[in-house]
Amino acid sequence: MILSTAVMLVGTTGALAADLTIWWTKGTTEVEDNTLKDIVARWEKETGKTAELSFYATGDTEAKVLTALKAGSPPDLTFDFGFDLAYTPTWAFEDQLADLTSVIEPVKAEFQQGALDSVYLLNGATGQRAYYAAPWVQMTPHVHYWKDMLETAGFGEADLPKDWQPFWDFWCDAVAPALRDKGERVYGIGQGSSTTSNDPYLIMHIYLNAFGAQVVAPDGTLQISQPETREKVIAALNSYVKPIKAGCVPPDAVNWGGADDNTSFLNRKNLVAMNPTLSIPLSQKADNPDVYANALRTVPWPNGADGAPTPTIISVKQILSFKASPNPDNAKSFLALLLKPETIGPMLQANGGRWVPVMPKLLADPFYSQSTDPHVAAMYKQFTESATTPLPHTYNRLYAKVMQEQLWQKAMGRIVIDGWETDKAVDELAERMTALLAE
Repeated sequence: MILSTAVMLVGTTGALAADLTIWWTKGTTEVEDNTLKDIVARWEKETGKTAELSFYATGDTEAKVLTALKAGSPPDLTFDFGFDLAYTPTWAFEDQLADLTSVIEPVKAEFQQGALDSVYLLNGATGQRAYYAAPWVQMTPHVHYWKDMLETAGFGEADLPKDWQPFWDFWCDAVAPALRDKGERVYGIGQGSSTTSNDPYLIMHIYLNAFGAQVVAPDGTLQISQPETREKVIAALNSYVKPIKAGCVPPDAVNWGGADDNTSFLNRKNLVAMNPTLSIPLSQKADNPDVYANALRTVPWPNGADGAPTPTIISVKQILSFKASPNPDNAKSFLALLLKPETIGPMLQANGGRWVPVMPKLLADPFYSQSTDPHVAAMYKQFTESATTPLPHTYNRLYAKVMQEQLWQKAMGRIVIDGWETDKAVDELAERMTALLAE
């Protein structure tokens, strides 16, 4: 197996001599990457073929694939967190993705229906739907906070409000000021708004759920300009930017990219963080087990504006292969191995529960369903007890362009940087969305 790790995009690779080329976004721990290396080595041993596995930093895989597609030299397989959000539906429609139906069908019964639906996509050239990606794992944003700092401020977990705005205001108006009175330089909430990070996009859709703002209907119709929906969007966006405008968020959060939100929280610059996986607590598990078990907490989202539990957003992460990939049969051979429950189950558990399985019987495993780990147990509860909703591109593939252009983050910037009123920012957002979804 040929291994390479890159932290910056330096152009497309010419190393296509291997029988299988894989470009993968690097995990947050060495264990996570090593589990994939082990499966690649197993495939090599079973097939007698060679593989080139390259790891790239978050965001760089996406950029590298975009460059390679333009050059007509994509890898055989690739994975990045942002593909399903911004590109997969479009690439399927443009007939750029390989049809993976022959890989999915033998294990189809193992998957959640929602995971299958997320990759059963329309090809504009054929007018037919097929499985144009392999569902691998799923994620949803979580809420983390520093329990020990909460207690230092004179509060306990029982003091946490259950409802939406009181929960966020509590950290800004009570906990952070109490710590500052004790000499701590700390902010309440790590609320990113940068166009260089995908996290604000995901988290904003939780806020939309909290206010009942469905911007795209299940039939694919854009609803953001409907008066009732528009008012709910304004309320959700006001809630999102409130702590930023109040100085309750680290000032550099407007420029956060990649894992900057994780770094800020782990450096205790802010008391609360929101993140799409359990990568924040898991980064502490090996070297700081007491911090992992006792100082950090993962909790459900507060109740929505109507007092009901806030539906959680589900994002199914996908592995892609392209029509122009040089070794399609080898790509399918490797995927067939990777997607076996007996392969992917131990792999996800070795990753500490960062990702949630898309196979019900794997999620029912005691590792998740009977976990005494406070973070895995919280994640399991969120996935099994909360209502779930897909991201809007599930209903309309063109909504992926909203992610590509980072329209939600741009609207945040209009408010917190340019000083616009929220209704004006929402109207600009709606106008651009309407144009994109009409293309």
